[in-house]
Amino acid sequence: MIERRKIAWVLLALGAVLAVIGSLQDVFSTVYKGFGTDLRSTSTLWVTTSNPQDGAVEQTALFAAGWPVVVAAIMMAVAVVLLTRQETAFAGRPLAMAGAGVLAGILFLYVFQLRELKELIDSEPPRGAGKDELLYHDGFYLLVIAAVAGLVGAVLAQRRSPEPVVEDEDEGDGVVVHQLDGDDDTPPFGIAIPDDERETR
Repeated sequence: MIERRKIAWVLLALGAVLAVIGSLQDVFSTVYKGFGTDLRSTSTLWVTTSNPQDGAVEQTALFAAGWPVVVAAIMMAVAVVLLTRQETAFAGRPLAMAGAGVLAGILFLYVFQLRELKELIDSEPPRGAGKDELLYHDGFYLLVIAAVAGLVGAVLAQRRSPEPVVEDEDEGDGVVVHQLDGDDDTPPFGIAIPDDERETR
């Protein structure tokens, strides 16, 4: 059976790696219609690009959260290193929870902002060919998986390993001697003495 702490290490490491990868991928796009050619604006956690180009080739992301996500990933990675050693596990546990909590908090705020953006887009009347859209991409789903994996790993890491049971060296496969009700009829050498002989002495 795989130990719980090893599962925690794997989940925390997985969450850290997926968080960094997800931050570099396209997270969401907004598609604006009714301008002859659809205008698509795609964002990572770092930059936003437009197609066809409208203004600068790259600009700061609408909801820039790259650095906070990377910091949270580093915290979880360092926590894994600390948790692998019994001497430093006491510091790894709170660090793991802090890193996973920061990542989950960032994602929650990000989702909240995207929800407001989607409500704003949906409230606008359609122009020409159809309504504007907000689309989620691979980066968004990777960040969700990273946050869930990090939180589960951090929770598992909080449970300390049970203390090893030390068996008494005297207990084991040794010979066990049971004493009967009495040894009056049998002397130490195991030779029975008739009752009548003891009475004549």
